[in-house]
Amino acid sequence: MIKLFFVLVNAVKGIFFENTNLPQLVVFPKELNILQTTIITKYSNFYNCLNKNEKRVFEHRVFRFIDEHKFIGNGIKITEEIKTLVATMAITLTFGMRRYLFSRVNTIIIYPKSYYSTILDQYHKGETNPKLHLVVFSWLDFLEGINDKQDNLNLALHEFSHALHFGFLNEQSYSAYNFKKYFDQILLFLINPENQKQLLNTNYLRSYAFENKFEFLAVLIEHFFETPTEFKQKLPEVFLLVQKMLNIDILKIYKNKPVIN
Repeated sequence: MIKLFFVLVNAVKGIFFENTNLPQLVVFPKELNILQTTIITKYSNFYNCLNKNEKRVFEHRVFRFIDEHKFIGNGIKITEEIKTLVATMAITLTFGMRRYLFSRVNTIIIYPKSYYSTILDQYHKGETNPKLHLVVFSWLDFLEGINDKQDNLNLALHEFSHALHFGFLNEQSYSAYNFKKYFDQILLFLINPENQKQLLNTNYLRSYAFENKFEFLAVLIEHFFETPTEFKQKLPEVFLLVQKMLNIDILKIYKNKPVIN
């Protein structure tokens, strides 16, 4: 019996810790309304490329994100579309993770366009503040980011990457461990001068990526979702590490699926 017990334990570990690309299980999934699913279908290539079961999981997670977060409009009315699209982009980023909600975020603030941040004393399109547990977006720039799906500029993915990173720094979940493990490997890879040279010679990442490691991560993730084929061709080692970090085989998801602008 004891031997059988450990066989079962190892099997469970294999399912939940070593092969995390298996579809997530939701026993009693929450369902979105028709308007919400219409909005997601219109704007999200990622969602459209998922199979039926994966879409069910995605929709459940969008429901949970909306339910768990407070949305505040500053000069703009919070609509079903705003809540659905914000949740859609957040869940796109964390879809490969079991820990898919953000531990350091409970409030989303939306401005109609770029706004003056009293915290940072300058105009912004978006920001993430883990101390105040909030993410802020200019809605104009949010929409520009998701409408152009191949320019590697996606404000939603960028800010939610910061939120995820800040949350995982002191979190003990497996998702946090996996995320930090592979991001550390990316940083170690780039210590090598030859690898740095390769990265710079591709001219693939915009200069803002080199501000600091937080911006570097956010820019990598924007590129990973928007131009994964080019990413893999130009920076194959880094691409593979980002894939493992997020636990998303993005090229498999996008396979034979056209990107619609």
